[in-house]
Amino acid sequence: MPETMEKPEIFAADDHLKEVFEKALSRSGLKARKHGWRSIITWGDSFTDPDSRVLVAWMLKDVTRETVKRFRQEYASTGRGTLFVVFRGDLPSRAVADRVAWLNVKDDERVYFAPVGKEEEEAFAERLLIALDRADEDNRILDAWWEETTFVVVSPTREGFRKLRVPIEKLPVLQGLSIEEHDAFEIDEDGTFIYWPSGDIHLGWEQFEGAVDETAYLKAKQQTEGFNKTYGAAIEALRKKKGLRQSDIEGLTPRQVGRIESGQCRATLSALQKLAKAHDMTISKYLEELSQHL
Repeated sequence: MPETMEKPEIFAADDHLKEVFEKALSRSGLKARKHGWRSIITWGDSFTDPDSRVLVAWMLKDVTRETVKRFRQEYASTGRGTLFVVFRGDLPSRAVADRVAWLNVKDDERVYFAPVGKEEEEAFAERLLIALDRADEDNRILDAWWEETTFVVVSPTREGFRKLRVPIEKLPVLQGLSIEEHDAFEIDEDGTFIYWPSGDIHLGWEQFEGAVDETAYLKAKQQTEGFNKTYGAAIEALRKKKGLRQSDIEGLTPRQVGRIESGQCRATLSALQKLAKAHDMTISKYLEELSQHL
């Protein structure tokens, strides 16, 4: 990675968290001052770049009115570029509400409370740093949990912590699992995917994003030539499966269909709607069928 890539500077509010993030940087190969990363600082140190974004790591017990005030006074220039990660430690969940109020962070994507124990802190920090390092290329998964029948997936960006809320009906591969099997998932150590051992199921951020908003997912992916070729091949396979000719797509010429199927041009939403109609499907059903051919 070039050193010119912007990475947030890490402010560790105590020596323990400084060590956690130093180990995480080392284990991930993203050592300080390499790959665009800067050194980890604590109280009394100065930021190497006052205008850079800052990732603040705090233990819940150390977030007090006084420490928040001190941080804002000494590092006020960080302002809106600040992201907060607060480790729960031994304090109960009831203590979180007070800390949210003291931090006075109005955007819920700028603060994240890490529900982990001491033995998991380094693994969590490593996933976080890898995700931030790869933010220009892809989305990595930091954390995930079930809220009844909705699966919540979190991915950190340099602007905040993005969350997807995916209803179980949007994840048909999981619908055959029991509640206990739903809960027994594992997050890959570098956040590439979530794994359900009982069903041998692997799902990455793109699968969750596609389940929530197919058109937004397509729009982002269609910027790459490789995806257009793969997607075009799926469109062709589905058309042939349904016994349709390129000339059977009302609103598109055979040449337009051929260019889409060969990956020479992207399948716009308008084109997909025409294809769906020709296949006698809704756009949602058509996109779902296409995903099975990818």
